[in-house]
Amino acid sequence: MATIWLTLIIFLEILQYLVFFDVILSWLTLLGIQFRPKFLSDVLRPIYSFVKRYIPTSFGAFDFTPIVVIFGLIFLRGLVIIVFPGAEAALSNLVN
Repeated sequence: MATIWLTLIIFLEILQYLVFFDVILSWLTLLGIQFRPKFLSDVLRPIYSFVKRYIPTSFGAFDFTPIVVIFGLIFLRGLVIIVFPGAEAALSNLVN
């Protein structure tokens, strides 16, 4: 059972890294570099649209959706670790 929760934690961390990568690629557009992999937009667009539907995240020219998504992923990861203590033990065994 701990394997399922460990897989969920790893999946949430991968999503968090994808959001970071998407933010960095969005900054590159300021330098004139237009590079957005289709895979990245296919994975993150549903998450971003879900957040934008319920929370107003655009203030002027700034879009804070990635920040809200990252905080949500951190919250979900912490919730999984708190609710299922076996996941934390499996995670510590994986790290060590």
